[in-house]
Amino acid sequence: SADVASGQQKAEDDGVTVQRLDGLPVALKIIRALQRADRKLRQIGVCPTKHAAQTEMMLSYGPAADDKYHKVIRDDDEEYNYGKKATAQEKANAARIKRNEELFGKLEAVADANSRNHACGYLDKPFNLRISRPGCEFDEPISPNRTNLVHRRKTLEDMMMDNAVHKRLKEWYKNALVSGYGDVREQVTKVNKSVRTAREINTSEFTVEDELLRRVENIWKEQFLPGCDVRAEPYKIHLYGPGGHFKEHRDTPQKDLMGTFLLGLGDTTDSGGLKIDGQNIQAGSGSWCAFYPDVLHSVTKLSGGYRAVIAFKIFRTSSSATELGDSDTQRAAEVRRRVEEVVSQLEAPYGILLEHKYCLGTDEFSGFDGLLVNAVRAQSAGRFDVHHLPVVVSSWSVWGSESTDDRFEDYAIRCSTRVYPFTNGHIDFLNNRVDEESWKTVSHEACGCAWLEDVEDVQFYAVDLSQRTMFPFQHEQQETCNHVGNEAQAWREDSVYLSYALLVLPKAIAKEKAEEEEADGEVSKEEESDEEESEELDGSEEYEDSEQEDSDEDESGEEEAEERYR
Repeated sequence: SADVASGQQKAEDDGVTVQRLDGLPVALKIIRALQRADRKLRQIGVCPTKHAAQTEMMLSYGPAADDKYHKVIRDDDEEYNYGKKATAQEKANAARIKRNEELFGKLEAVADANSRNHACGYLDKPFNLRISRPGCEFDEPISPNRTNLVHRRKTLEDMMMDNAVHKRLKEWYKNALVSGYGDVREQVTKVNKSVRTAREINTSEFTVEDELLRRVENIWKEQFLPGCDVRAEPYKIHLYGPGGHFKEHRDTPQKDLMGTFLLGLGDTTDSGGLKIDGQNIQAGSGSWCAFYPDVLHSVTKLSGGYRAVIAFKIFRTSSSATELGDSDTQRAAEVRRRVEEVVSQLEAPYGILLEHKYCLGTDEFSGFDGLLVNAVRAQSAGRFDVHHLPVVVSSWSVWGSESTDDRFEDYAIRCSTRVYPFTNGHIDFLNNRVDEESWKTVSHEACGCAWLEDVEDVQFYAVDLSQRTMFPFQHEQQETCNHVGNEAQAWREDSVYLSYALLVLPKAIAKEKAEEEEADGEVSKEEESDEEESEELDGSEEYEDSEQEDSDEDESGEEEAEERYR
């Protein structure tokens, strides 16, 4: 039998091979904090984009718009107070929100036309591959082969080449390692044929030339919005045989990881293979497919034959440029101009939910996200304070009729969206200092984010309106794709995907907060100075009083801390 692809400790659990991970389980702390966030943290805003998408989805199950005999009853949290008489300030806020919504509609159109999750193609010339693994030895050039294209009829020479490729892939598969997968929820690496049936050759057992790496890097920069240099690193050779498959999943997140690049080594299957965004992608020699690591993809069950690809990881090597650079194509420059034109008109406060998911500690963003973040920062300079932070977006929906005779009678819908900050401080508090028995929420100050204390009711907009963003859990819970990666690395904080957002605030909020903190500091210094003078004048008698005062302050401080954490 083939070897297991990792030397980590293994255990048998209900027929599933589990490779236990050693070290500090930072990722498990993140997951535990995620489960507590919507119960313990104070929300900083809502997401009207997601709210609208949820409402549209619920209405699709209800009576038709022209149905005269049934009505829809709405009870939305976001619209709960809209019926009361608005103050002048509330009217101004409503007008600002409406203007921002119109601008985000334009931004959505730009994103939809210029943002892409994946790209495919063929190399224009052969590349050399050397494999040293016993039983898989190979040292030859691989030539691009487009005979898998449907519109081309195969010749006798093509069929002979396919037979040679089939024989080679079969031998590689026979002698390769069994592939595991990472269960992100449990943070262990498992081998389970119901989730993944595949084999692999590790990077230490094959080599490619530097020239191929440069070609891979250039293809990535050509296909996706430019703005930073990238580095391609060989990862593994993935092999699938008859019946092979891999359930829908995301690739394992990693700091500065921008994407995955798959280079085909041959595909002799009748059906099945890589599937991204509903598109079936073959692995013919010299073919390639590139995509962002958080994009859902799967390998559907193969019917006969084999397929193999070299997987490269694409890493960011420099910060995204905030201004147009030499690497910007004419198209990219035009997209950047259109984004900046819209962003310059937005009025703070507002938030933007980024399209892709990232690991904790991310400061640079990929694709359209990176372009958007840079545009907001550039256009807000001197006017607004711009923050990027991980967030938790909690949403729920209830819809339907209580009637058993008429499913449209008094058809009611209700939905709610809430956005919570999820910084390192919030994660730490939710793991170590939260009171599970208390119903009270935790202050942001207690989590080390005092600047968030006055932030509430911010409208967070999403420019990606795909099912993947608007309804991420409905399908993922069925397919466990939110819990499956290539490998689990529980000791790293960047092994769990998080949603990120931009939070744009008026300068006044930050200034007022700073002035308050500065004033508090000056008062504290004056009190300390008065106490020192009193101690010098009153001597030992005052010293005794001071001890009693310190004791009272300690007790008061403990009560205050208990109240804050409760």
